[in-house]
Amino acid sequence: MKRLNGRALGILREALEKDNRGDVGERVVRKLLLQKLQGLAKQEGNPLSEPQLKQVIHADYPLFPVAVIEQAAKANNPSKARTLAVALAATVAGGAGIVGFVALANLPYPMIRRPIAEHAPILLLPSFLSMDENYREAIALVEQSDQLVNQATSAADLELGQEKVTQAQHHLDQLPVWFLGYYPQRYCTFFGCSWNFTHDEFETARKAIGRMDVVLFQEKNAHDELDEALGELQSARSQYREATTYQSAQNALDNWQAAIDRLHLIPSQTLAGELARTHMTAANRDLQQAQRSLNGN
Repeated sequence: MKRLNGRALGILREALEKDNRGDVGERVVRKLLLQKLQGLAKQEGNPLSEPQLKQVIHADYPLFPVAVIEQAAKANNPSKARTLAVALAATVAGGAGIVGFVALANLPYPMIRRPIAEHAPILLLPSFLSMDENYREAIALVEQSDQLVNQATSAADLELGQEKVTQAQHHLDQLPVWFLGYYPQRYCTFFGCSWNFTHDEFETARKAIGRMDVVLFQEKNAHDELDEALGELQSARSQYREATTYQSAQNALDNWQAAIDRLHLIPSQTLAGELARTHMTAANRDLQQAQRSLNGN
């Protein structure tokens, strides 16, 4: 560190050059003082304090303005806050460079990741952490989805199952397919891995998700069909109760039977199909009673 920094020297030089007082002798004194200050600017050591700077200058040139000396002293001894800010800025800049390089190394491109995985796998730690988390989440969500979708007992189970399937698909999509089969031994040594990516395991999970998507699609269609059929059944019941003639009552019974036939068409392997069978039993019983009542039996 220089005893007199460039900023402080500039302040003092400017003041000396603007000072036109005195005769030739005083001008020579100012010139010699400037040379002295320039020499201090080249010396290594602790920065000159304000009292030291006053002593150096006033020893040769007592008329030099004190205010200028104070200004130069402040410039020569920046505050700790400013020094800390400069150091922090440098640290942040360096840190940003490192972060940027690590981010580049973890881009999802095989041409970047493969050589790094072979020679500097520690740089891929963010990727390993992400893969570990996504793998665990995907496997857990596939299992939860299977329970909810394939063993559903209510529409709420199917709705929750749909959410789990969507989440599982998201986590599977985050797993880099090109990395399947690669086992990051160093990472797993320190953190422990419950996984070992393989194409078969990956494809099994994807196929399970695909099958559940099909089941959910069928269940949704069946549920929509059930709602419409039950609506028609309820309408036919109301129509029968409000009928005032034999023909209008018979028309209501025909609509009643049509609604039952529609319930019968709902696939039995779906949850909606199972519910439809329950409604059909009661609807058939009530329809037979209504027919006997209409015919006077």
